[in-house]
Amino acid sequence: MAAVIAFHVVMVALGVSVASGLVSTARVSTALGYLHNTVGISTPLPGQVRMIALVWIGSTIVIADGCVLLLVLIAKVLQ
Repeated sequence: MAAVIAFHVVMVALGVSVASGLVSTARVSTALGYLHNTVGISTPLPGQVRMIALVWIGSTIVIADGCVLLLVLIAKVLQ
């Protein structure tokens, strides 16, 4: 449970730092470039970097929560 809470705290802090501009656009753009190249999609334009980073952070939170929820539901069924 502590790991799930820590994950959410880190992801929300990352989202706030990206949205507020504490993290430079160049650093976010580089990270998004690596991520987009790994997935095989085109990289965002410089004006879209912050919004796309927030979308990726939100998507990661939703996917992780979905996996934890499915794990809990499967564990309850198998008991």
